[in-house]
Amino acid sequence: MSRSMRALLAVALMGMAVSQAHASLWLDNGVPVVSNDKTELDIYGRGQMIGVAENVPDPKADHNRVYLFMKEARLGFKGRVDELFKYDLEFAYGGEDSNGSNTDLGLLNFVADVPIKQLGENTVFKIGQFRVPYSREGLTDEGYMDFGDRSIANLAQYQGRDYGIALMDTRGSWTGTVGTFSSGGRDVPQRYLPERIGIPEVVARFGYNDGVDNDIYHVMGTDRNLTRTTKAFMLNGLYTLDTRIGHSTALNLRTTDKNLLLDPNFNQFINRGDGNVVCSALSCERGTYWAVGGDAVIRHPLGNGQAVEGEAEANWSGYQNRFGVVHIASARAQGDYQTGPWELGVRYGLLSMDSKAGYVSTSATASGATAGSPIKQTVNAKLGVPIHEITPGITYHVRGHNMKVVADLPVYLNCPLWIDSTDGAYAMPDPTSTGQDTVLATAGNNTVRRTVTEARMMFQFQF
Repeated sequence: MSRSMRALLAVALMGMAVSQAHASLWLDNGVPVVSNDKTELDIYGRGQMIGVAENVPDPKADHNRVYLFMKEARLGFKGRVDELFKYDLEFAYGGEDSNGSNTDLGLLNFVADVPIKQLGENTVFKIGQFRVPYSREGLTDEGYMDFGDRSIANLAQYQGRDYGIALMDTRGSWTGTVGTFSSGGRDVPQRYLPERIGIPEVVARFGYNDGVDNDIYHVMGTDRNLTRTTKAFMLNGLYTLDTRIGHSTALNLRTTDKNLLLDPNFNQFINRGDGNVVCSALSCERGTYWAVGGDAVIRHPLGNGQAVEGEAEANWSGYQNRFGVVHIASARAQGDYQTGPWELGVRYGLLSMDSKAGYVSTSATASGATAGSPIKQTVNAKLGVPIHEITPGITYHVRGHNMKVVADLPVYLNCPLWIDSTDGAYAMPDPTSTGQDTVLATAGNNTVRRTVTEARMMFQFQF
């Protein structure tokens, strides 16, 4: 048996010996390993296998496709060191974490929560790498969702994880947080490059929470243990003036958790430089990025193992530099009904990109471009038409969220397809296809709007 396997087995055996009276930290997952007056340590993990059957109107390849993936493979540690701080470390080991040039890194969370009693009984200073406090859907832990994945609206506003600092406080049912982050995303290696600093990313989220969530940073999409009506509503905002660093900018170099507004395949202005060329060295144009939004949730027990839940969210964001401005809007509404181990839900998502959303290409085959000339703007006007998602779903909880099977049926209306004249169609909502807008830079490729249907089934186990 390998040394690492022996260590994990020892941890598991230690966990079995700890009193079951141990109170879980933040979310209700985790196996207690150490629990005493001075120290707590839980180990937690999650595995998700997902199968997808997809129908894509494809002029070059099969309409019907079938996939199977290890969607998530997680391992984490959380705990407390005396009254000094609480901590959370989470790592990703599956294919989900193929992170650009940093494929050797799989760090999600590495954060310490330091109580600041001088400012208030519930005041916490957070430092490290953790979720950016923006958008309820973006903050929802993947192990506690009603559906197989987040909605199409999440493509517009997802901020993911970043490293930085934040202050959070709670007074009664009112809570809020403000933080500042690098804006370069997570898993960034140390590189001391020439820099022209802008305004670091500042994010704020505040509102009312009477028991829906443990705190702002730990959100569950569904609650299997409702004993009373709970509700919450939150407002959030984000602002940054990009920093020029090395041969690009912090926003433009982001290798993961990059939403559509930060993707040069869809934001035609973000990677422009002096002389209207692709930026490099000192030519990169810095832009401002901002986002505002709000969300609300209510949960109500009906008795006899039954409950209903509802959520709604809307967001609006923009990016601007001297070459232009582009906006994106999104919205989501969902509800579910619980009865015994079953959960029935339905979700609506809306993604509305700016009519100026498109890309910039140096290709000689691109419209108006010639070899060696300055960049010529090529705009895909069809991106300005809203995309709608309707997703019914059903979940069977074998044992709460520790073991469950989730089946859902996303239907994307007015879905953009990138048509490669050789390979066939890529559907925009898919993880691969959000980066495939560049196929349009090749002569003979085009785009169309169609209805795309997926049938997904996911098996989850977590501890």
